Amino acid sequence: MSESYRPLVAVVAYHLDGSRVARWPSGGYGVPLPYVERLRAAGARTAIVAPGEDGDAEELLEPFDGLVLVGGGDVDAARYGATPDLEHAYGVEPDRDDFEIRLLLTADRLALPTLAICRGMQVMNVAFGGTLHQHLPDLPGLLEHGVPIDETESTHEVAVGSGSRLSATTKAASLSCRSHHHQGVDVVGDGLVATGHSPDGLVEAIERVVDDPDDEEQTWMLGVQWHPEDTADADPAQQALFDAVALIARLRGTRARPGESEGRSRGYGVAPADPTWADRYEVEAARIVAALPDALVTRIDHVGSTAIPGLAAKPIVDIQLSLTALSPREDYVGPLTELGYRHVLDPYTDDHEFFSRDLDGERRFQIHACRTESEWERRHLAFRDWLRAHPEDAAAYAALKRRLAEAHPHDLIGYVREKAPFIRSIEAKALDGSSA
Repeated sequence: MSESYRPLVAVVAYHLDGSRVARWPSGGYGVPLPYVERLRAAGARTAIVAPGEDGDAEELLEPFDGLVLVGGGDVDAARYGATPDLEHAYGVEPDRDDFEIRLLLTADRLALPTLAICRGMQVMNVAFGGTLHQHLPDLPGLLEHGVPIDETESTHEVAVGSGSRLSATTKAASLSCRSHHHQGVDVVGDGLVATGHSPDGLVEAIERVVDDPDDEEQTWMLGVQWHPEDTADADPAQQALFDAVALIARLRGTRARPGESEGRSRGYGVAPADPTWADRYEVEAARIVAALPDALVTRIDHVGSTAIPGLAAKPIVDIQLSLTALSPREDYVGPLTELGYRHVLDPYTDDHEFFSRDLDGERRFQIHACRTESEWERRHLAFRDWLRAHPEDAAAYAALKRRLAEAHPHDLIGYVREKAPFIRSIEAKALDGSSA
């Protein structure tokens, strides 16, 4: 992953009428500052795109690495086959509805990472054929969720579904969320799943269903009904939503473009086996274990190519750190950061978080923190142990890595993804107990 490449994220604006800005009698377009600030804090560049743009949605999204839909007025009820509630409807912008729906469906097809917030989540649900409750205060038994037109807001808990993108991103079972909306999801759209609920049962998060949650080629599209930008500066779990879309956008943006071989990731190379890798692991592992609470660590292992005697590898020592739990993050992120590691969340799986440490400007160590007895832990240990016991497969892996490193200069993500089928085949044999 490139630490210098800053992804460009499109943020869709909403209309400002002529009364909102002095000397703008014809109105304009705008985005509240907190959305932009939170994306910038995540390392992204932002560009505001306005409703009313003509042309193909794929062409419109071509310059961008990610997409964010923000809050605003109500979705036109006619979009989901309902009669508008004229007494309570506000801020309806049919051209914005049309624009955002086109962008969402195209982002889904292109696997462009997308975060949809408040109204954005409602548009996302409608885009995939879902429906909305038009005025939540009319429904019995609901909590106060805030009414935007009255400038009221509410803070409440959201239960997070395990195994979801939301859970992977926040590494939390429950989130404290600030909301101010008077509409909400009724029927969940096709190909979407509800992954967050408030205590009254209202859907608070939806995401695109994917066949394999670990497959980074599939779309990462998450909608949240609350406003994470309101509290993200003080709540890392809320900031993680912006960090996730920026991270995936950055990974996507460092890939070599079609027809090109050169990507934009940090430089890398495959080096001959170095007998000092094992010693470096032992010293670093001792530092890591000493820094973490005793009850948190269940095991620590040298994994990856540098753990296989005689195997050529990127000269980075990979360490697998098995922990009793990955929540709360502060139990391990703080101590590892103090050791000089940089934390990178994993927005795809509940069972993994990533850390890297550079020395003298070069990547030297990587930590894969994983949940004890998780599939992640088993797969990576099985891969290592198989290659240690099967030198012919280890040699084939080394040859593959050399070839891919030459074929994908400065495209580390392309290199990693093209290795994946070989790795999965070895893991399958190892986990099946095959001796072939």
